[in-house]
Amino acid sequence: MKRAVFASVIGTVLVMLAMLLSGCANNRINLVDSSVLTLEKQASGKVYIAWCDAYKNEEGITVTGVLRRRDNIGLPIKKHVDVTILSPEGTILNKARSPDYYIPRDIIGRFEKLQRFTVCFPNVPPQGSVVRVIASNG
Repeated sequence: MKRAVFASVIGTVLVMLAMLLSGCANNRINLVDSSVLTLEKQASGKVYIAWCDAYKNEEGITVTGVLRRRDNIGLPIKKHVDVTILSPEGTILNKARSPDYYIPRDIIGRFEKLQRFTVCFPNVPPQGSVVRVIASNG
């Protein structure tokens, strides 16, 4: 009996958490899917950008993504992400840099295989702009 009550409480908490998280994600617009921006991903060395997106929210735009390693040997690698917004004509509108991240090695059976990054900008660029995302050495 206690196990059934405990399972139902846990299930209710998980459902409420899912509803809360889905409500938080609704106030942003994916600028890449809506063809406002184009993303260019570049990486050097053993770390690459697994995925990234640009979202419009109340503060401006946010570029988020994931850094991942190509190999599974060695110590964590220190990297940062440089994000440059280019106008449709090719002029630089804005630049920003993420803090340094340590990307762990890919260990089988562990979940620490990637590192998320976020870079924010105050203004939304015009339609047709290009966002260049580069994973650089720390």
